[in-house]
Amino acid sequence: MKVLVSIAAFACLLLPAAVYADAGLDAGVDAGEDADGGMDAGAVPQVLPGGECLACHSREGDEVAELWQNDVHAQAGIGCVDCHGGDNSQDDKALAKGPGSGYRGTLSHRQIPLMCGGCHGDASYMRKFNPLLPVDQLVKYRTSQHGHLLAKGDQKVAECASCHGAHGIREINDARAPVYPTNIPDTCGRCHADPDYMSDYDIPTTQYEDYIGSVHGKDLLEKGDVRGAPACNDCHGSHGARPPAIADITHICGTCHAYNAELFLDSPLAPAFKEKSLADCVACHGKHKITHVSDDWLGEAPGTVCRKCHEEDDKGAELAIYLADTLGEIRQSADDARALLDQAEEKGMDVSEGEDDLEAAREGLLQTRTLVHSFSRPVIDKKVQEIMLNQEAAAEVAMAAFDEIDERRRGLGISTILLILLALFVAIKIRTLPPLK
Repeated sequence: MKVLVSIAAFACLLLPAAVYADAGLDAGVDAGEDADGGMDAGAVPQVLPGGECLACHSREGDEVAELWQNDVHAQAGIGCVDCHGGDNSQDDKALAKGPGSGYRGTLSHRQIPLMCGGCHGDASYMRKFNPLLPVDQLVKYRTSQHGHLLAKGDQKVAECASCHGAHGIREINDARAPVYPTNIPDTCGRCHADPDYMSDYDIPTTQYEDYIGSVHGKDLLEKGDVRGAPACNDCHGSHGARPPAIADITHICGTCHAYNAELFLDSPLAPAFKEKSLADCVACHGKHKITHVSDDWLGEAPGTVCRKCHEEDDKGAELAIYLADTLGEIRQSADDARALLDQAEEKGMDVSEGEDDLEAAREGLLQTRTLVHSFSRPVIDKKVQEIMLNQEAAAEVAMAAFDEIDERRRGLGISTILLILLALFVAIKIRTLPPLK
C-alpha cells in the first residue's frame, strides 16, 4: 500500500506555552473552545469562522476569503485568530490588530512549522478531530533536509504551507489537494524543477521531467494508479523528506519490489556493491527516469547495462552472456511452440492443453526475469528447466494434433477410395442388369 503524505495544516489552535516561547509568539486568543476548554469537533459551523476578519477580507474580494470557503480547518471551526491572533470582533483594522489583541500577522517560514506542529503534534487535541491522524509531523520535519536548512536560517526551503497551502488546505484524499498523489510531482517540481530558484543548491533540476517520462510517472499521471505507482514522497519521505542514503536504496525500492530486493540482498552482487559504494537498484535501473526493463539490457555487448561495470571476458561478463543467451533461447522456443500451436489451431484442432502449457512457460519467463536479481546460475537454471518442459509439452500437443490430422487424412483417403470402388461396383452392376421392358 502506498505511503500517503500525512496532513500538516497551516491553521491550528493554541500552541503549548513552551512552543510559543521557542517561536517568539504570545499565546493569542482561546477562540473556538467550549466551556471545558475543548472544541466541539463533531459540529460543523453554519457560518465559517473568522468573524470580522473574514467579513473584511470578503469585502475586499481577496483570495484568502475565497480559499477559506473550502479549508478543512474552517470546516472544523478553527478561525483566523487561532493562527494570526488579533481581535475578530472588531470591524476596524486598527483595533483588530492593535496592542493587546495578540495580533501576529503573517507568519514567517520559521514560525509556520511551529504553529502547525502546536496542534498537529498534540495527540490529545488531534484526537478530537481525527484519532487516526499522525502527530509526529513536526518531529519528522526537523529531520528532513528542508527542516535542517530552515533551522540554519534558509528562507527558501519548503515548510507546511509550501506543500499543503495556507488558507485553502484540503484533505489529502481530495484530488484537488496539492498533496494528492497525482499532484505531488507538480508540487515538488514547483521548486525542484526551477533552475533559478534552485540555483543556490548543488542538485539537479531535471527530476520532474525525468519522472513524468518514467514507468512510475506514466502509471501515476497517465493511468491514475494512486495505489501502485510511487510519487516523490514514497521514495524520499513526506515530512521527513531527504535524499535516500546509498545503503537504504534496496529497502526503499523493496517497499514495493519486495521479492526483487530479497533476491538482490542474498546475491553475490550485494556485498560487491556495498564495497564499491554503488546504489544497488539505482546502479542498473536509474533514479527518477526509470523505464521498463528489457532483455536487451543483458549481455556483454557495448551499451548494455552489464557493461557499465563488467569488462569483456571477466566473470561477470560470462554470467551476463549466459543470462542474455538463456532468455533468448526461451523466447525462441516459445515462438516456435506458438507457431506450431497456431498452425494446428488453423486446421481446426483443439490445442487448449498446449495453450495452458505455453502460458505456464510465459509466466516462467517473467519469473526468470525477476530471478536475474539473484545473479545465480543454479537458481535460474532450475526455473529454465521448468520452462523448457512446459514449452516441450506445448510443442508435443501441437505435434500430436498434426499426427491426428495425418490420421484423419489417411482415413479420409481410404474412405474416398472405398466410396469410389463402391461407386464403380454399382455402375458395373447396373450395366449387367437386363433392360427394362
